[in-house]
Amino acid sequence: MESYLAFGHFDLVTPDGIIAEILERTEDKLTALIAIEQISPSFVGFGLDKCHIQFNIKSTLAQLGLNGEGEEYLIDSKRRNAIIRVVFFPIGPLGKQLLSLLDVGCYVGKLFAADPRRRVRQPDYLLRMFGRYDRDDLPLLSLGGRYGSQALHLEKLEGQTIAFLTLKNGIVEYDDKIESFLPTLTTALKFPKYKTRELLLLHQVWHEKGSRTLDDNKILLVKTLPLHIRTAFARVSEELLPQGVHHTTASVLQPDTKASGDIYELYGHAGKEITHIPLEFYTLEPHREHVFFSDRDQLQTSLDDPKTIFKTFETAPGDPTFRTAAFIVKGEQMLNLSSKDWIKRKAHLEDFPGLYDLDRQAQMVQEYIEKQPSYPFLKAIENGLITSQGVLFSRYFPSPLMKKMLLGDLVQRCLKGIYFQFPSQSHGEYFSHEDRSTL
Repeated sequence: MESYLAFGHFDLVTPDGIIAEILERTEDKLTALIAIEQISPSFVGFGLDKCHIQFNIKSTLAQLGLNGEGEEYLIDSKRRNAIIRVVFFPIGPLGKQLLSLLDVGCYVGKLFAADPRRRVRQPDYLLRMFGRYDRDDLPLLSLGGRYGSQALHLEKLEGQTIAFLTLKNGIVEYDDKIESFLPTLTTALKFPKYKTRELLLLHQVWHEKGSRTLDDNKILLVKTLPLHIRTAFARVSEELLPQGVHHTTASVLQPDTKASGDIYELYGHAGKEITHIPLEFYTLEPHREHVFFSDRDQLQTSLDDPKTIFKTFETAPGDPTFRTAAFIVKGEQMLNLSSKDWIKRKAHLEDFPGLYDLDRQAQMVQEYIEKQPSYPFLKAIENGLITSQGVLFSRYFPSPLMKKMLLGDLVQRCLKGIYFQFPSQSHGEYFSHEDRSTL
């Protein structure tokens, strides 16, 4: 349970991978082994069929006319790493120049786990997010404005939600200095702290009257209105593109997209102009969906049933000497809770030195707080790793020393209730004086 709270990566993607070895290089193709380290233990791809794993090339490379497709995947859940055999090929003259400059040490892309169980089925799942904001006052979902746009059309096709994004008139091209920039770019790719996409933007030119028609052996860069998406992964639906049209493997938009997911890289051949980009969606982990408690009908129904509440407590680890806690954000999660979903801790309250040693007292209080089973959940809320509203289940009423965290503004936004089985570990069925003051 604690493992997913400690990682900033979403469970459908890995960190960026690096070119570890070049196996073959020609003028029109480069085959390389890509190494990815420190993958989150909660990465869904560890238990997914390889046919649902996609190598997602960096958009910086794709926008210059370079594509990369994964051929073989070796994913090790124990070592939390992956080795992928990837074939890179150019689309146009810029891509060919860039291909010749790629070298060992360049960060070139990541893995995306397109778990079929996580596909968004109902348009209402996304529609309810329009007009809502996160704690930083950023819209959870919008296209071209804070309240959405008519340029975003949602449909349910073949059992899943598809968004059709209207393309802006015009295309993106490059200035005459782009070729001299490529060596600098490939050097920057070896240092992940540099935002290469922002550097590339300096050389991009918008031609409003440019034609959105595809030419063979040339990348076509098209734009939509600025897109905010915080509540799901989006991926270009290759099957719904016009016949003969393809998108590069830089096709995944992450949930941290903030008014930047607006350039799409197309290639192939089509007899007429491209007008729309089709997107499919994949849900986040329930605790990171930015879902309001009022949207969780099943959870509210379960919490109204005392039998369901008592059954939930029965799933906690049995040793009563342990303090246990679980943060529940979804009805399905509550009904399928198991002992591994609880955090259990032993926390013994020691005598504090008091006014004689204030520094030592503060340290001991903090150490005691961090030993509480509810602490990882509350800390994850403060750090933005838990963004959905939910309720806390705890074997014992939370320690009075947790009061400051419980009353914090960030925690109050997400914590909508506390359910406990026993008033106090030390006083049994009775509240202590400190407990009553916390209540």
